[in-house]
Amino acid sequence: MFTHGLVAACCCQDCELHSIATRFGSIAAHDRNSPDEKTGFAFVNCKVTGTGPLYVGRAMGQYSRIVYAYTYFDDLVAHGGWDDWDHVSNKNKTAFFGVYKCWGPGAAAVRGVSWARELKFDEAHPFLAKSFVNGRHWIAPWDA
Repeated sequence: MFTHGLVAACCCQDCELHSIATRFGSIAAHDRNSPDEKTGFAFVNCKVTGTGPLYVGRAMGQYSRIVYAYTYFDDLVAHGGWDDWDHVSNKNKTAFFGVYKCWGPGAAAVRGVSWARELKFDEAHPFLAKSFVNGRHWIAPWDA
């Protein structure tokens, strides 16, 4: 799976993200160019497996947002886990990359760069709530 874009907020829940990369890969690349845009990617209660190495996220835009919560990472995450894409625009100072209660042999690599945050519950909660994807009217209460 490779998810990219900027138009909306996306939440992938209870899924397996299985990499088939033969040399290198990435799970998601998010493009957000203003801190006011209500977009981003959240991966909740997922499992990351496959071949690698791979990045769990890349910053396409200056204010990219990607969060993993309650996710298992197999031992395929590239050193550092995240990429700021072009390495010249200092996106590592403005991108929001976070993890909350993740585990597995690759979880340490996801926390491998200083600008990826280990979130507290109050920081992670907005990405866990169905309001992140404006789901109050279309996600059944038992699915939230």
